[in-house]
Amino acid sequence: MYLYKNPKYYEIAFSFRNISNEVDFFEKAIKKFSKVKVRKIFELASGNSPYLEEWHKRGYKYYGLDLNREMLNFVEARAKEKEIKTRLFRANMNKFSLGKTKVDLIYVLLGSLYVKSNDDFFNHLDSVAKVLKSGGLYVLDGVVWFNILSDNKQRWTISKQGIKIKTTFRAKVVDPTTQIFREDVILDILDHEEKKQLRSNDIRKFFFPQEFLALIKCHNKFKFLGWFDNFDINKPATPKGRQIVVLRKK
Repeated sequence: MYLYKNPKYYEIAFSFRNISNEVDFFEKAIKKFSKVKVRKIFELASGNSPYLEEWHKRGYKYYGLDLNREMLNFVEARAKEKEIKTRLFRANMNKFSLGKTKVDLIYVLLGSLYVKSNDDFFNHLDSVAKVLKSGGLYVLDGVVWFNILSDNKQRWTISKQGIKIKTTFRAKVVDPTTQIFREDVILDILDHEEKKQLRSNDIRKFFFPQEFLALIKCHNKFKFLGWFDNFDINKPATPKGRQIVVLRKK
């Protein structure tokens, strides 16, 4: 069974995040770096939209973009249940438009930047630049690889609502010349007494830190402001943490 067609299990498996603390980081980054008043927030590869309710609680309007219809339906149902007005778009993150709508901040979480080449990345940045106001921030979580020599394999277990999920994650380089890696995710699920297994695998490009800086400079529509560790605005990125990159549209 395909993981992303099962939003309920996906949400439980990745519920290890401290949503309030992570949104705190965004607000601190806005205060420190943004040159626009922020009201409209846009998440790319939005999946189950983990920040939706927190953004709403703090007075922001949430926009999300994803290719997966099941995920979008899942979020639409939650927004309706919680009486949250939102806008969701089904589109490719490397070629999208919101018409005349402009947003104040854009972000992507958990390395979910689905590009396979530098050309894809430039197309992606072009799309981001079209919908982000000048002076607005683009924040990328887990996109740049700092710990490049290790085998990135992780396991964790989470139990909620009578459901126990053991997650196995692995990112393995498959072509070092084009910097392509394969991300495999396996969920072993015990849903009360029923056992299930969900899988996903995606192919995409990884970025080295200095390469990423050179690409941003070459593209010339964003300014690099810094990279930070584990959603701490005062802590520079380290190889062992979640590395967060902050850009600002020129």
